[in-house]
Amino acid sequence: MTGLFTRIAAGDYVRFTWFERDRANIRLETPNGREVFDLWDDDVSQAVEDGFLTTLRHPRASSTDWQPHAVRYAIAMSLITLA
Repeated sequence: MTGLFTRIAAGDYVRFTWFERDRANIRLETPNGREVFDLWDDDVSQAVEDGFLTTLRHPRASSTDWQPHAVRYAIAMSLITLA
């Protein structure tokens, strides 16, 4: 019998990103929709400035491009652990 909870693989976390000129949002959720974190505007900038969230080096990065960066941020902030 397995435990009640199974760890989620890094690639299974769902990320959402939205960027405009003066707006930014990065959100990470579990596959079943539980929010891990939801950063907006200044919080996104602060996470980047503090080195916890890495910025992508190419324009028009998609949510998929942000996936590993969002997962690394969640690990760094002790919001998730991986198996």
